[in-house]
Amino acid sequence: MRKIILAVVGAFIALFGLFGVQVHLVSDINEASIIGALLIVGMYLFSEFKKDWAEFREGVFQLNKYSDPAFWTALISSVVLPLLSIFNVQLTSEVIGTIASILAVLVPIFIKIFRKTAFRDAIAI
Repeated sequence: MRKIILAVVGAFIALFGLFGVQVHLVSDINEASIIGALLIVGMYLFSEFKKDWAEFREGVFQLNKYSDPAFWTALISSVVLPLLSIFNVQLTSEVIGTIASILAVLVPIFIKIFRKTAFRDAIAI
């Protein structure tokens, strides 16, 4: 469900980036923030899917689905970066690129560190 939520957020961000000026939501869009947000969402989706698939094959599932810091980091940062232009916060493309790159690296690390799992057979007993 978290992957679906972030995929919808990513699609909304992409549509906002493409049509935000045309529908007069904002007067100008910083394309670096849109690309950075999509990078963070993409890294989360790819890392989480890869980890979920490996655990599915081993019969393991995740216990802390919505308390996962990687999910919240990806969700909050991917929403905040494009919204900066709505509130007229001007950041350079270099700053946004640096923030997005750091967060895109931190999200998979958070997935690896904080992900709690259990075997399905242990829970069924």
